[in-house]
Amino acid sequence: MLKRNCVKIMAVTLACMAVLAGCGDVGKEDAKDTKNPETNNEQGADSVITMAAEDATMTEGAKDGVSQTPEYDEENGVVKGIIQDASVKYTVPDGVDGAYDIYLEIGKTQSMVGCTIYDVVINDTDRYVLPTDIVRANPEQMDLYDMGTFLMAKDVKLKSGDVIAVVGKSGYTTIFNEKDIFCAIPAIGDMKLYEAGSAVAVGYGEGAIPKKEETDSSDPLSGKTICWLGSSVTYGAKAEGYSMADTIAENHENTTCLKYTISGTTLANSDASSYVARMKSDIDTELDMDVMIVQLSTNDAKQGKELGSVSDGKQMEEFDDTTIIGAMETIVSYTQETWGCPVIFYTGTKFESEEYAAMVEALHQLQDKWGIGVIDLWENEEMTAIIGTEAYDSYMADDTHPNEKGYKEWWAPEFESYLTEYFTQK
Repeated sequence: MLKRNCVKIMAVTLACMAVLAGCGDVGKEDAKDTKNPETNNEQGADSVITMAAEDATMTEGAKDGVSQTPEYDEENGVVKGIIQDASVKYTVPDGVDGAYDIYLEIGKTQSMVGCTIYDVVINDTDRYVLPTDIVRANPEQMDLYDMGTFLMAKDVKLKSGDVIAVVGKSGYTTIFNEKDIFCAIPAIGDMKLYEAGSAVAVGYGEGAIPKKEETDSSDPLSGKTICWLGSSVTYGAKAEGYSMADTIAENHENTTCLKYTISGTTLANSDASSYVARMKSDIDTELDMDVMIVQLSTNDAKQGKELGSVSDGKQMEEFDDTTIIGAMETIVSYTQETWGCPVIFYTGTKFESEEYAAMVEALHQLQDKWGIGVIDLWENEEMTAIIGTEAYDSYMADDTHPNEKGYKEWWAPEFESYLTEYFTQK
């Protein structure tokens, strides 16, 4: 059962774990022998159309005035050096006309930052973003180019000559000394097109075809699609990308948790990586979600973002989304209008921050106004009582980020209890 980090994957849902294992029993060498040179189409259990990384074209990206163009690494067969807004473009070959699922080979990362790493843009128009479950390279980084294959877009109408661009998202690129670039966006390899709905083996190593699960009618969380919007705490940055969202996906049959997360980002809408911006640009407006769970971001408190005030009305134009409260109201209103589903915010456990305490207070004011759900770990007396103890230290990597044990044993039970009651009463 493939359920970890960004999302529990099913072949028919909106997320995928990692590497292509091949087509049926055809080995890598056999597959090469059966290619149709005109369409670069590998014939196997399911036909796959491969667009080679070496044939892709690259355009530069830039951050804080420093630019860089990705380059093809012939030795490793990958495109590397993808920074924010840089793009790698694949051209759909002759003979293609139909609906396809788009898969991409992706390497490992130097730093665990988030689940949403790339935009996939068709002909500069249609845009797709799916959470991807990459892993960290080993300390020597000898396996940076051990490639996996991830689902990037589902059921896309494509024809010969279409251009599919893979674009690096903001939030992963840092500039040092005004000129030096560090970027946590992994290298990418070949892009592959499968007929929409094909069962494709995924996962690092040999991979496996995701297993479909049956919904347990006795479990209120079973079969639910839960969208998570947040930053490092929701992602699990101190637990190698594992968080309470993954525990919930593991514990409940046929439950999908989609983590739209980038570390260091804020509610307040100051750039393209903010919660508000990513909610509007990254999450499919046609997604059939049961609930949106939003992190009350500690980054806003630590970065000194303006708190703002609760608006008088409920119209989008009344909210100043550059403030924390305005961003929260925007998220609630947009979610209700776009997906017609409830919104639940959650807080972190207590740490020293007057700014975050004010955010928690404002959140409860919004709860009164909008009728949203709140999973309040900040005011949870039993959780606060163990701060400073060995038990607390065993759960937390620092004052805001749980470790894997903390997510599984301390935070997740609170979420499961709240959500079970919520869906039971709904």
